[in-house]
Amino acid sequence: MGIWSFYFFGKLFLYFAKYIDFHFLPNLIFAIALLIPLRQRWLRVVRQVIAVPVGIALLYHDAWLPPAEQALSKLPLLMQFDAAYLLELVGRFVSGQILLILLGMYLIFALLDRKLRMSTFALLGILSVPTIAFVQSSVTRVVTVSDSNQTEIPGIVAKDAVPTTPEALDNTLKRFYEAEANRRVHFSEVGQGDTPFDIILLHTCSLAWDDVDFANLLSHPFLKRFDIVFDNFNSAASYSGPAAIRVLRGTCGQQSHADLYAPPNAECLLMRQLERVGFESAWEMNHNGMFGGFSEDVIANIGTSARFTEDTSARPTQRSFDGSPIRDDYDVLSHWWLLRQQQSVPRMALFYNGVSLHDGNRAIGDRPKSTAEYYKQRLQNYLDELERFAQLLESSGRRVVLVLIPEHGANIRGDRMQISGLREIPTAAISLVPTGVSLIGPEIAHAAAPVNVDGPTSYLALSEMLSRMIATDPFQQPQPPLADYVRNLPQTAMVAENENTVIMRTGSKYMMRTPDGSWSEYDTTQR
Repeated sequence: MGIWSFYFFGKLFLYFAKYIDFHFLPNLIFAIALLIPLRQRWLRVVRQVIAVPVGIALLYHDAWLPPAEQALSKLPLLMQFDAAYLLELVGRFVSGQILLILLGMYLIFALLDRKLRMSTFALLGILSVPTIAFVQSSVTRVVTVSDSNQTEIPGIVAKDAVPTTPEALDNTLKRFYEAEANRRVHFSEVGQGDTPFDIILLHTCSLAWDDVDFANLLSHPFLKRFDIVFDNFNSAASYSGPAAIRVLRGTCGQQSHADLYAPPNAECLLMRQLERVGFESAWEMNHNGMFGGFSEDVIANIGTSARFTEDTSARPTQRSFDGSPIRDDYDVLSHWWLLRQQQSVPRMALFYNGVSLHDGNRAIGDRPKSTAEYYKQRLQNYLDELERFAQLLESSGRRVVLVLIPEHGANIRGDRMQISGLREIPTAAISLVPTGVSLIGPEIAHAAAPVNVDGPTSYLALSEMLSRMIATDPFQQPQPPLADYVRNLPQTAMVAENENTVIMRTGSKYMMRTPDGSWSEYDTTQR
């Protein structure tokens, strides 16, 4: 087997260290094919020529990477990345520490290979994979049986007592989407005597609860100003285009990823429904919207005549990974607010999309070398700018329902199955986002603590809350209890989906369906 023995040793090390998966049967067949003795030299050469691409393909298959066809389909997008960002991505996949360990392993292998038949040990290592898995599952079953013998409290079922066979999970997912297809939120007309107010939706890229916690900014003044906080809001996506479609179709139940690209039902379009009940619509961004056809996704789902014009007077503070300018959030928002105050329309709804936190952005000027530190710096600045904008709204004396609703997280922390910044798998650390509502107006009395929505929610709950605020003016005096606006909001089970990959919560576990249709429990352990 020669050097291929080290190939398997390296993969086994990465597998047991939980950096990759290890598909037992394909690896065993590959090893046996390499062990078969061949007398003719030309046959040995042909085998080596065939083995190299097979070995690379098998390593890719074992790694937690997008399916090859999916990765190839995104090559046109990757070609738009600048060289510095591509080099940084390679650095995240290849850990210097792991490379040093593998180098040390190879030196030991090279010494032992002179004395020992290393192919035998490689084969034994491969055979150890199912053996160890069997022992671990046996231990788990013993622990489970032991736990089941404990006294059971009547009426209470353990959260993990949920069937997790592939068939059961497929049926659960199917029933979820069938139920969601029938859910709707209806907006009633604004009352004649109601106080006019605006609605501002801050649709923010790359911001999840996990990212805020990583940056130690959970106590930032902007987040603390929320009157209502959705603690378990699921954005259901991990990329910008699908996330924008989902929020703009927020008055209907959650759709599958594939259905997002079918023509929308008019009654599902949030901005259209707001316009129907008296809110003129507007659309602003701090980027050009060209990458990935983002603007086209918004145009197809905004449902109104609102169109975006890039604010070239706003300061560019970063460059995107494709080299396009990313403008200062406060500049864009404050410029829009100045124009809005000059308009005579009583009510306006703004959809604002900002990508200041997107992975791969390059600062204009100095920036920390560490990606994590640069994210922390940008998040601090972004929240500072949103707080500054909120203070600008307050100083105007106008009434505003200000909503932070992130697209998805940055996955800045990463885990064993997905490196920092990669979002192919829509994990809970990516899709559970800090969604909050701040009421801004001269007559608003803010409570010491926000009203928290604890249950699993998504866009339907946010739309329902907005519909209640339109039906019952939150700025009237005496001020209605905020709890009335969020009581018994529609809940949505935690299902997040990208193209061909699904994460679904069952009990206390997160189950992942991969593109080949198989299910497994997602390992959230950090690297």
